[in-house]
Amino acid sequence: MLHLTANKSKHLIKVKKRPFLAYLLDNLFLAGYRDLILVTGYKEELIEEFLKKYKPPLSSIKYSIKTVSQYEKLGPKSAIYGTACPLMAAENEIGKESFIYLCGDNLYSVSDLKEMEGNGKFNYVAGIYKKDPQKYGVLAQEGGFLDKVVEKPKEFVGNLVNAGLYKFTPDVFEKIRRIKKSPRGEYEITDAINLLAKEKSVKVKIIKDFWFDFGNPADIIILSSFLSSIKKFKKIFWRNKRFESISARSQQAVPKAAEYLGRGQTVVCPTDTVYGLLADATNEKAVERIFEVKKRDKKKPLPIFVKDMEMARKYAVIDEDMAGFLHEIWPGKITVALPVKAGSNLARLVYGENKTVALRIPNSKLVSELLNNLGKPLVGTSANISGKPSSVKIDEIYRQFEDQELRPDLVLNAGNLSESNPSTIIDFSENKPKIIRRGK
Repeated sequence: MLHLTANKSKHLIKVKKRPFLAYLLDNLFLAGYRDLILVTGYKEELIEEFLKKYKPPLSSIKYSIKTVSQYEKLGPKSAIYGTACPLMAAENEIGKESFIYLCGDNLYSVSDLKEMEGNGKFNYVAGIYKKDPQKYGVLAQEGGFLDKVVEKPKEFVGNLVNAGLYKFTPDVFEKIRRIKKSPRGEYEITDAINLLAKEKSVKVKIIKDFWFDFGNPADIIILSSFLSSIKKFKKIFWRNKRFESISARSQQAVPKAAEYLGRGQTVVCPTDTVYGLLADATNEKAVERIFEVKKRDKKKPLPIFVKDMEMARKYAVIDEDMAGFLHEIWPGKITVALPVKAGSNLARLVYGENKTVALRIPNSKLVSELLNNLGKPLVGTSANISGKPSSVKIDEIYRQFEDQELRPDLVLNAGNLSESNPSTIIDFSENKPKIIRRGK
């Protein structure tokens, strides 16, 4: 936005003949907020001029918009800067009440803004699931509380990222006084949040509608389209933003899926039966994510794919007679449950308390290439919410997950597969074989 902000802050760039900031203020008032504090800096006199002309969407309401100059309170940007500085400047005006805090170049829905209100004892951070979390601050959770915010992680931590919308108790001010400059020389609000998180006082609220970060010139066109047809835009927004999807037949399918799996993410992939949900079977967090995406009972073990008999023998106890039988049925649609091999590095959730692992070599070129590329076994369960049917139809896969807060990280789209059912599962872990699930 640099060339558009030579004479004004980007909050005042016009979209459909109104400054961006007007839409944010509209939604705040429609959400029920009445006392607003705008912390200003660059070209702050223009914000004052804007406020003289601004009219809230509800003409009869009583409201207050107060401005606080960060430069007057703290000094120029060259002296002190960062996302925590507006709170430093506004502490006296806020007092000892709980409040929400957000950036003036971000737009949220009325309903999501309403979700942040309240005077409870906890602080809240708004999060949204992103397909490229490495570009953001990722929200790591533990036991229902925020554990920490990890800025632009190089290794996969999760897909829930910081959406820059917060509800704070006055406790945040004590934490802000304790933080120091970050490596980039700024005072970061996330450092104060991490101090609060250590005290188990921060929870996460999920953005259910949208988060619009007004950051580059193209956003002017996108936001204009959004405001012209919110219903249509939301439909496009959710499908495109909530699923990273590429053709299963593209040259990038295997390397990209292997990249995701290597980071501990989940991938929807066509198999020789139905669409499957895959993850690295040796990665505890990746396997736990499978359970969360499927909403599956963690007491139920998961089947795995292996690339060949050599790999199978690394994870299951296989004698010569069993090896002969497996050579006859694999690759194919029969999954065999066997005692897990001692010293196996499989994630514990894969085999559960019974220490029995269900595995097979699938008759799928794509899955075989993934196994060869990754060099590890893959959880190979059906891509569906537990209790709902597995599917060979790609639109059914999207429909099952599109309204879920947690979704698969990548979809390899092969269109509709041939009609099929999940594999037959035979349990050989006891003396007498037992059919657990009969495929067709």
